Amino acid sequence: MRGNTSSRTPNNHCFVLLLLLRFCNPIQLSSSPYRNNLWTESKSIDNSKEKQIDNGGKQFGWDSNYSYKSVCLVDGKPTVVDGFECSNQIAVGRYKNAINMTGWSFLEVETKPEAEPEMQAYAAGILEGTLTRHTLELHLMNVVYDYCNDYQTYCNNLKLYLKQNLEYVQERLAKAPADDPYWQGVKRVYLQMTGVWHGFSGAPFDVSIDFSLNPILMLNTRGELFELELKFNRSKGRREEASGGRCSGLVKVAPNNSDILFSHVTMWGLENLIRVLKVYKFGYDRTQYPGHTTTVSSYPGLLYSGDDFALLSSGLAVLETTMKIFNRTLLEQIKATGVIHGWVRAIVANRMARTAREWCHIFKRFNSGTYSNQWLIVDYNKFKPYTQLPDHGLFYVLEQMPTLIVYKDMTQWLKQKGYFASYNIPFFEKISRISEFEQKSHEFEWFSWKNCPRGKIFARDQYNVVDMDSLTKLMRYNDYTHDPFSRCKCSPPFTAEAAISTRGDLNPANGTYEISAMGHANHAAFDYKGTCYKLFNKLQFRAWSGPTYGKVPVFDWRTSDLAPTVKHYGHPLRWEFLPVEYEWETILN
Repeated sequence: MRGNTSSRTPNNHCFVLLLLLRFCNPIQLSSSPYRNNLWTESKSIDNSKEKQIDNGGKQFGWDSNYSYKSVCLVDGKPTVVDGFECSNQIAVGRYKNAINMTGWSFLEVETKPEAEPEMQAYAAGILEGTLTRHTLELHLMNVVYDYCNDYQTYCNNLKLYLKQNLEYVQERLAKAPADDPYWQGVKRVYLQMTGVWHGFSGAPFDVSIDFSLNPILMLNTRGELFELELKFNRSKGRREEASGGRCSGLVKVAPNNSDILFSHVTMWGLENLIRVLKVYKFGYDRTQYPGHTTTVSSYPGLLYSGDDFALLSSGLAVLETTMKIFNRTLLEQIKATGVIHGWVRAIVANRMARTAREWCHIFKRFNSGTYSNQWLIVDYNKFKPYTQLPDHGLFYVLEQMPTLIVYKDMTQWLKQKGYFASYNIPFFEKISRISEFEQKSHEFEWFSWKNCPRGKIFARDQYNVVDMDSLTKLMRYNDYTHDPFSRCKCSPPFTAEAAISTRGDLNPANGTYEISAMGHANHAAFDYKGTCYKLFNKLQFRAWSGPTYGKVPVFDWRTSDLAPTVKHYGHPLRWEFLPVEYEWETILN
């Protein structure tokens, strides 16, 4: 299924660049050992000052070429060394921070099949933590280090919950058979995360899981916090502020079955704008782990996408959009034990599944009830251009809530309708009822799967999507001052949240709105990812970083009223980039 992308030197012309002068908003990076107790202290960060970055003498965010590091056996000991090649190589990593040229950094990590699988997982993490250290600390400053400020009671409850869950995972891993691919897959996820922490913090090389509540765990758990903030009563939690939705997704069959287009935009707070496009290629047993290689849009320190948007060597493409829980009684069913968090289950399903149905079956196990999403899974193995679509197996939809996961083969729907759009609202009746979306939709069409603004815009405009360019146009669409579906009983009479790519930052802070989700907020769609049959065969996708612009203004930290309160260390100030279609250097087949 994979195209032959042979090893090549970095190609400086493989993406389109918009070379405008931009400056970072940086801070001096510490040279002292990194903290791992984010619960009892926080860094005091002055967001108003711009300072120089200590980046080894290099200009931050303008890398044209990769930096290479390897993990190799030196005198019998695993050691991180500079360069691409060495004897007894366990893993190799490539990294460049081109955020000021493209809006992205790029990371490729590859492990060697000759090494023990546990060593591969840990070494992959070590390389990521080492190569991305400067970018990762900036991201931590933006999104983690002050998370518990003013929320100590909430964080004490969260800490206890996370410790109990880690103890459960540790206990299960200790009992798991060595030949159980599921639990070995879980173990490798935690080993990889430990490697990131050790590489970032400069800890000694130790191929065993660190079950501490370190910042890398916190980063990877952020998706679970949508429910946990509600369960443990963190006032003004992100689900309350960003109730306009977290993503838009689309699967579209092109005319004459010429292509299947697969796309996603991420919506979140704008502190999250440090982005990394990643390749993970593991030398695991390909029979047990057909998804051994994945390409994702992601963030520093995350082992999964976090958007989510992932293309897999198994032939599967996976995306999700996050759904709110209105039924607070469901939160009581969220337990710390007997469950595996959603981000871990997604990685394991991505690596183990051979089919879309199998992905759903694997993901359903040990449902934590956190990170409750609608997942879309396309099996490109079952698609051939210009031929009739199969009757089953091509496309599945899965939805999760605490205590319940529903999934269904939606191939027939795709054949009949030609598209399926995802926009943070349940499709399945059981999920709609249990989450209380159904009840909420009777009060406001905003929460209706059929009649919400994004649902109407997708239904109206998906007919215009025939190729990658028209797909990009729809997914970046926001013309809220003119589109009738963006109008509301508001003052002014429209909202920038009612668009495929939302821009809550553009709504006036002194406006009046029917519901808070329509108003001014630190909330916007800040990327685009899309692939097609041809690109997918090389695990490539088109990626566009930053909030949408064109019919709406370019996002600029110097003019945004969010700048004084939203941390943005390491960000370009003006987000006026063009899309990239990046050619991976790693041989992906």
